Amino acid sequence: MSNDKPTKNLPPAELLELVRQMRTQQEALREQLRHEQNALQTLARRLWLQQEHERARLSRELHDGVGQLLTGLKTQLGQSAAADPALTPLYETASDAVESIRSLSRLMHPTVLTDLGLAAAISWLDRQLLQPAGIRCQPELDIPADLEMDLQIFLFRLIQEAMVNTVKHAGAQQFSIYLHQASDSLRLDLLDDGKGFAASATQPGIGLQSMRDRCKAFGADISVSSSPGNGCQISVCLAYQQPGTAFSPEVL
Repeated sequence: MSNDKPTKNLPPAELLELVRQMRTQQEALREQLRHEQNALQTLARRLWLQQEHERARLSRELHDGVGQLLTGLKTQLGQSAAADPALTPLYETASDAVESIRSLSRLMHPTVLTDLGLAAAISWLDRQLLQPAGIRCQPELDIPADLEMDLQIFLFRLIQEAMVNTVKHAGAQQFSIYLHQASDSLRLDLLDDGKGFAASATQPGIGLQSMRDRCKAFGADISVSSSPGNGCQISVCLAYQQPGTAFSPEVL
């Protein structure tokens, strides 16, 4: 506005018009910023969903390709071991490999989630991750009956990542899951009673950063609270009615 006359010399009517124009420009800039932020969020969410599609494809290839080959090898070794007990260790190794491939395939693409829903998928995660580590799981779940599949997978991945971190780092005995629905939001709290860490002085690892990235893609707020000796609490608040790209399990 260097070419304009000084505002102190403007008549009141012109000064009010100038203020009105400035407010209009500011509102237009704010609207453009909101539009760009929504566009970035939508893009991030679509990229995340595309990653889920790719996980599903790789899961099928593991199950139908490597898994079937190992199953065939296991069957042959089982028949041979019946005649030659020296082959029994190879048969047992093949059996372990088949189970490992099956577990990996299910972790990459949880068919139990699309088949039976989030509660059943959380129970499956408990059996796969927490129980083998001797950690008790305490779930308290209020899951909307019409919760979209993309949001179910979003919550599933957050819980999965938190469980993995707890098993690897927390030294915990109990892991609690609280999922509650409000009028316009969902709140997820994940707590463990492990050794904790100095949250303010610790750089987030890949797991926590992955959770933050997912939350950003879905417009969810996430907070991490922890201190040495006091476990860890991860809280996520998600606007339940927000628009977004729906996840279609039929394409997987």
